[in-house]
Amino acid sequence: MANRNPYLNRVAIKDPAQFYGRTREAAKIFSRIGASRPQSISVVGERRIGKSSLLHFINNPEIRGRHLDKPASYAFTLIDLQQKRKLTLKEFFKELFTNVARETGDESIGRLEPKFDSVGRLLERFRREDRKLIVLFDEFDAITANRAFDLEFYSFLRSIANNYDVAYVTSSARDLQELCSTQLIADSPFFNIFTNVFLRAFSREEALELITKPSAQAGFPLETYARRIMEIAGRHPYFLQIACSAYFDHLGDNEGKLSRDEVEAVFLDEAKGQLRFIWDHLSESSRRCILSFSQQGRIEKEQKHIYADLKRAGYFIEDDRGPRLFSSVFETVIGRAPAVTTELRGTDLAALALRGEVARRVIEPPLIEPKGRIGRFKIKRSLGAGGMGEIFEAYDSELQRPVAIKVLAARYVEDQAMKRRFLREARMASKLNHQNIATIYEIGEAAGNPYIVMEYVEGDTLAARLLKGPLDIQTVVSIGRQAAEALAEAHERGVVHRDIKSGNIMITSRGKVKVLDFGLAKPLRFVERVGSGKNKRGASPDSLAPEERLTEPGVLMGTVSYMSPEQASGSEEISHLSDIFSLGVVLYEALTGKLPFHGETYFQTIEEITRRTPQSIKKYRKDAPAGLVSLIETMMKKSAAERFISAVEIENKLAELAG
Repeated sequence: MANRNPYLNRVAIKDPAQFYGRTREAAKIFSRIGASRPQSISVVGERRIGKSSLLHFINNPEIRGRHLDKPASYAFTLIDLQQKRKLTLKEFFKELFTNVARETGDESIGRLEPKFDSVGRLLERFRREDRKLIVLFDEFDAITANRAFDLEFYSFLRSIANNYDVAYVTSSARDLQELCSTQLIADSPFFNIFTNVFLRAFSREEALELITKPSAQAGFPLETYARRIMEIAGRHPYFLQIACSAYFDHLGDNEGKLSRDEVEAVFLDEAKGQLRFIWDHLSESSRRCILSFSQQGRIEKEQKHIYADLKRAGYFIEDDRGPRLFSSVFETVIGRAPAVTTELRGTDLAALALRGEVARRVIEPPLIEPKGRIGRFKIKRSLGAGGMGEIFEAYDSELQRPVAIKVLAARYVEDQAMKRRFLREARMASKLNHQNIATIYEIGEAAGNPYIVMEYVEGDTLAARLLKGPLDIQTVVSIGRQAAEALAEAHERGVVHRDIKSGNIMITSRGKVKVLDFGLAKPLRFVERVGSGKNKRGASPDSLAPEERLTEPGVLMGTVSYMSPEQASGSEEISHLSDIFSLGVVLYEALTGKLPFHGETYFQTIEEITRRTPQSIKKYRKDAPAGLVSLIETMMKKSAAERFISAVEIENKLAELAG
């Protein structure tokens, strides 16, 4: 064949002329890097999605020149960690200085002693020269999994980013905190300075560009075959390269005559390993959704939210023919995989793996037994997955009632710290018996994996309700009153929730509020003040003292937009007054349909929480009663001492407003 195949390079693409797509992602990264104070970015995406290629593209001087003002004032260095799983701290600093010396043309930088202090001296020099340092870490998970890089290392990276014009761009397969060697490192404030950029499948326009441009430049345009190429490859850049390569070679070798079966057999032979890898690493609920669609041709109502996530990730495509799986060939792969339903048998999966019919993987414990059971609980459906695990609707065959079962994610089964945190949720919530708090029925363990059985609450979260817009005044008052009553009960029992948000407040069809998810709850003991005359619910802030320290000082726990200033700064002891602030944020959101604190990045949001006064509620809701506005503003005071002293006080004031 006379024409050279332009699709053979499937590793990191270093030539920007061969780089296609990702214009939005690249623009977002450069906008953060080019800010007056550079900001850090975490590029997150599955294997072979193009993370390394994007970092090489960002690092190219020509590309920098197009996107940055005064590009000469930046010093970029790309550290490829893919093959450096055993890197030492000294080797890291040596490579950093060598790369910066090459970038700046100053050989003296390469001779700096490889240690923390030398970085500080270099950055002092850069400050005088008005130069910014941008460090690109490809496969950053190699460091997060390397125990040579301890908490001191992450604290150092955070401190220089705070004090100098320094930003980091990392690439990893998952959120960085999930990859850390210890929970202590995962909770380090270092990770709070990052904004995530998720790499997913290409848009249709980007996919067409990859199909048509390289082939046209090579003298053998594939535009005619674009629709079928996307049929088998979807819009995933790696699969598109394989499909284009197969078509390009086949048509060239056969003088333009196409045997579709032959070319697609070539595609499947090369792509099936990655297709199986994708299948094996999807969550159980995602696999059930895909299988259900493959077998029935439709999405069940209870799977709509899972379908939306899979569509966003590129595993479903909607076009002029409606929804379909991203690749027609993918169905032949999952057709040979074990059916992932609530009747999945762990032993069957192990047998298939031994016969080589499933890609090599860690076999998860058979928590869900044959016939879809966990002990006496019959699993009905997945209700959704969170950071720590998945929640199922189930039926208690002994007590004959519906329940919800929260199961720790399989990846955390061997992580004792995560197991303790998971069980702490159950212990904290089991102390509470209140009509506005989801009841914990029991704690169990199957195949070494803990689970929590709790009350099944049928309804919508407040977050889901707010998708339709702000709520009427009486509804806000009612929700706030019930949530305050739940918090009053929790605080009386010595429990601070620490993650009050609209997504953790469930509302039933009858308007009953249930506060959910005590996964970040913290125990407190109440100390009676002699002669105070106050009961426990009326206890002042002074009467609350920590019972035990469950997280390290300075570690941020909670959902950032709802955090209190003391949570966001990580500098003060967290008390029940933090929950009061967060409930104030929820009521502000319910009234206005907007969050009071919301920056473009994690760091900017924290800055808003700790320093900025939010927009007045009256700007958005002129009908809001002055008493309700004053109540919410007091709940959201920056100083904890200026807020209401207890949730009981809020409950009473809302009762007055309800009339």
